[in-house]
Amino acid sequence: MHKLKVYFSELEERFRRRSPASRVAFGGLIGFVVTAPISISLAQIFVFTAVVTWLASMTKAAPLVTQKFPLWMPWLFFALFTLASAFHAPDSTKSLIKSRELTQIMIFYLTLNVVRDDWEALWLVKALLVATSISALYALGVSQPGTLSLANRASGFFSIYMTFGGFLLVAGLLALSYLLVPTRERKSVWVYAPTLLILTALMTTLSRSAWIGLVVGTAVIAVASRRKMVGLCLALVAVLVIFIAPNSISRRVKSMVNPQDKTAVERINMWQSGVNMFMDKKLLGFGPGRIKYDYARYASPDATKKSPSHLHNNVVQLAAERGIFALGAWIWVWIGYFVMVILRIRDTKDAPFGTRFRMIGGLAVAAGFLSAGMFEYNFGDSEVAMLMFMAIAMPFAGRTNEVYSG
Repeated sequence: MHKLKVYFSELEERFRRRSPASRVAFGGLIGFVVTAPISISLAQIFVFTAVVTWLASMTKAAPLVTQKFPLWMPWLFFALFTLASAFHAPDSTKSLIKSRELTQIMIFYLTLNVVRDDWEALWLVKALLVATSISALYALGVSQPGTLSLANRASGFFSIYMTFGGFLLVAGLLALSYLLVPTRERKSVWVYAPTLLILTALMTTLSRSAWIGLVVGTAVIAVASRRKMVGLCLALVAVLVIFIAPNSISRRVKSMVNPQDKTAVERINMWQSGVNMFMDKKLLGFGPGRIKYDYARYASPDATKKSPSHLHNNVVQLAAERGIFALGAWIWVWIGYFVMVILRIRDTKDAPFGTRFRMIGGLAVAAGFLSAGMFEYNFGDSEVAMLMFMAIAMPFAGRTNEVYSG
């Protein structure tokens, strides 16, 4: 209890030292991480209030020239070609409305400019883990009646299990980064409890794409932090899951290597159809949100879904929806991101734990998110994408100017 009072006392002092606009922006970010696992509506209100306040303050408290905008060029090109695709679509109004998701990119820039140092980054992550563990506990103890099965999967406060799984993936990788990145400093032991809850809930979503993302993200943590034992433990856990976990989970894991699995066959059909759609409209695609209207003409005769809302793959989805230029900009973003963060990790190998945690955690989330996105269109899942943008901004966060930061 005493340590908790010290935390809140420090937080209060940091708020006091900030400018009014900075208080609203940072407070909105805190509100976002606390409400995101529970209510998407509240989370959006908090985070976009923070974004608007931050942007509006630039003319006075935070001049534009003092802010950081890494990767602004590929993101700008991605946004421009997305809008061009929307204008070119048969029903441009609907596609333009769908394109409003581009505003979520601003969460990346909000986070890296408003979070001032390691302490604030760690505080945000810990607040997220507490809130997410509550959602996980609800999913495990309240919203999951009966036997776990494909017809009865954990979804927590979310509308669907796949969104819940994607959200838990991001939170879980941040938790594992905190626990696995080595340090001589004393870590908060209580973080083990929410981590266990989050990972257990993730297993009960039966979301294989999120499981793949977790494995890849954890492997990135092991390599980036030079923890060989993490890789061995990961392999041991995988074996235990296959042979000791409940049948519904072990069967789901085994199905990942079964080429005859019905959902695997359906995804392959979707990807082939998506490639055919792209080949027909290479430059600007069919337009954001148009897949479910135009897919039927390209659907395989064996396809069980003739009008899916997405194609279960970020690359195929963006290619078919928005064309080669938007896809190229999107790939440019991630290549640039990995290069920048890996160089930062190399240059900060002797830095304090908080700095290395931010670097490795952001890299792990990016790798896990993209890996899961090979089998799920998680870039179009607002609840997941919003949290992802906050997490991948952590390596770039830090004091940018004295006026805005307070």
